[in-house]
Amino acid sequence: MSRVVRRTAGVAIAAALYVTEANGAGVASVEVGTASAPGDAAVAIGAQAIASGNSSLAIGSQANAQNDGALAVGAGATAQGDSAVAVGLSSSAQGEGASAFGPYANAQAERATAVGLNASALGVDSVAAGSGSIAANSAASAFGSLSTATSVGSTALGYVAQAGGTNSLAAGAWASALADSSVALGSSTLVSGVGAIALGVAAQASGAYASAIGFGATAAGAGAIALGSNANASADNSVALGANASTTTDLSQSAFVHGGVGATPVAASSATGEVSLGSANNERRLTNVAAGAAPTDAVNVSQLSAVDNKVDALAQSSALHYLSAADPADGSNDALADGTHALAAGSNASAMGTDASAFGTSASASATDSTAIGAGAAAGTAGATSLGASASAYGSGATALGASATANGDGALALGYQSSALAANSVALGQGSIADRAGTVSVGSPGNERQITNVAAGTADTDAVNVAQLKAVSDQSSANAAKLDGAVMYDTNADGSINHNSITLGGDTTERTAIHNVADGVLASDAVNLGQLNAALEGAINNAAIGTAGALFSAEGDNATETAQASGAHAIAAGANARASGVNAVAEGANAQAGGTNAIAVGANAQANGASAASIGANAIANGNNATAVGAAANASADNSVALGQGSIADRANSVSVGSAGQERQITNVAAGVRGTDAVNVNQLQQSMTGAISAANRYTDDQIRSARRDSYAGTASAIAMAGLPQAVLPGHGMVAMAGGTYGGQSALAISVSQLSNTGKWIYKVQGSTDSRRQFGASIGAGMHW
Repeated sequence: MSRVVRRTAGVAIAAALYVTEANGAGVASVEVGTASAPGDAAVAIGAQAIASGNSSLAIGSQANAQNDGALAVGAGATAQGDSAVAVGLSSSAQGEGASAFGPYANAQAERATAVGLNASALGVDSVAAGSGSIAANSAASAFGSLSTATSVGSTALGYVAQAGGTNSLAAGAWASALADSSVALGSSTLVSGVGAIALGVAAQASGAYASAIGFGATAAGAGAIALGSNANASADNSVALGANASTTTDLSQSAFVHGGVGATPVAASSATGEVSLGSANNERRLTNVAAGAAPTDAVNVSQLSAVDNKVDALAQSSALHYLSAADPADGSNDALADGTHALAAGSNASAMGTDASAFGTSASASATDSTAIGAGAAAGTAGATSLGASASAYGSGATALGASATANGDGALALGYQSSALAANSVALGQGSIADRAGTVSVGSPGNERQITNVAAGTADTDAVNVAQLKAVSDQSSANAAKLDGAVMYDTNADGSINHNSITLGGDTTERTAIHNVADGVLASDAVNLGQLNAALEGAINNAAIGTAGALFSAEGDNATETAQASGAHAIAAGANARASGVNAVAEGANAQAGGTNAIAVGANAQANGASAASIGANAIANGNNATAVGAAANASADNSVALGQGSIADRANSVSVGSAGQERQITNVAAGVRGTDAVNVNQLQQSMTGAISAANRYTDDQIRSARRDSYAGTASAIAMAGLPQAVLPGHGMVAMAGGTYGGQSALAISVSQLSNTGKWIYKVQGSTDSRRQFGASIGAGMHW
């Protein structure tokens, strides 16, 4: 059988050589065996191989290179697009510039790339790398065995990873990102919500725009965030922070609106979300509170103790009777205590509920266990507490502290001048703060957000993190901030400039920091010194008088059997069965108990048994040393703990709690953290994650480009080696050199061949090197007969 290369400049490889006229073969083409090369400069080697395109190459049984510049290498390989490349058994490259490498690899669109056994790249510019991987849409990328990317711009990285949403990203074994713009990072992560993010082993985010971060974290509500191992945010717009934290509060209940006598109706709506900061036995504490200066600032235990020492001068003798004060004898503005065990003190003060307490001009406590302290203060529902001029608490168990503070939601807490806690279980901290969503904690209002500073670095999975920890994760480095001692300096802004509106004082957390040589304050926002505070207290003391006619203070009860007892040195007890047994202790309200030194208990059944502990609100309990419980039924049992809000429980030392298991709250309006100990908000966290994802994408793109250049260089080497001539004269040898180029890469090939004297045997050794510094070689021998 002869082997023929047809037309001028043809080449034939066979036992007999000859050139014939055109019979279907292309110009300068090469055909070996039953192969066919109708394209110009085409090469076809192998049984029934076909090189139809100009400059095409088909090597292998039934290999088919149909378009210009196409390359098909391997039995059954098919390259049907211009410059398409198919390498491997039954591999297929169907689009212009498509590339398929590996047995049964399939690249079906323009510029698609499939690498690996059964890999399939079906969309334009798609990439599938790995055994059984599938990139089924435009710009889709699937890397890893059995990985799948089915939507436009989707990316799947890892074994059995699945990216099913447009522009979605799934990274990790069995990771699944099924919704548009979703991100799943970590083994077995699952994201089915639009724009949602899941980060961590087995994390799941099914709510739209939800985020689940941490091992087993679940974010099922729309806009929900679950941060921490096994954290669960199931309600819309809810946040679960910390390991095993969960959002389980019933948000369907409408906020309470009081309609009693003298109440001002307040519009209220159902809550749209909640924040959970922990779970049972995992509460937290707020410490390092500086002494307040402006009227709306929070006070610390030191300031409260100072006031307590001044009020001691008003203590009664050992006689068993309630407090009273002189007033015009006509009874026109007598206080009224009409409820069982109620206590009223002040002009026109009214205590109408059982165990209610009203102190101050026109103060009103109209419900069971309610407490109103301050001119115009009002507590209109069971267990409500209002403290401050014109403060109002109309939610069940609500607490309002501060002038004009409002707490209308059930279990709500408003702390600060004109602060408002309008939704159930909400907390508003600071002047003008607004908490209008159930189960949330607000430290500001829209346009008036505040930072949370001096946040210690978290250690447990459910602890809060500060800016220093976030930077450590983002930058993969640690930095120690320089400390300046011996001077008071302004804080700095994020850009390093001086913030003249903020000063943070250092010092031991138990001893605090004293400020000396403070001038007398003039404006309402000026700090006051001890002299001004003493003068104000002395004026109040000197203006108070105790008598029996026309009482400003009145109380209901049996003073023979329900006497208040102040047994501690300099202690004060006011209210039916009130007990102040600790040194400098204050117990105010029916059955209130203050047993610790410097302890304060305000409200019906309130208890403060720890040293320097303070409990404010009906049934509030502060048994830990230096503990603070604010709100109806709030409980601070551990040393230096703080429980804020109705039903809050703080049972870990040095922690702050804003709720309890099943009654967690959100902390809202948190400004972006600046210092290492500042709290961070969701925006900062998402920015850090976006940078990490961008870096991963850049690394992947670089690896793909490098692999493609390597394959192009290999193709250039094959072309160069195919162009090497060999010896054709018996008894003569030949040294040949040829070059090749493909896809911007180039190669050089050199060969040595020898034809035996009889012309029967031929030997050939050849090698190549390419622009990617790769080398190849082959050796062969043939016999004519």
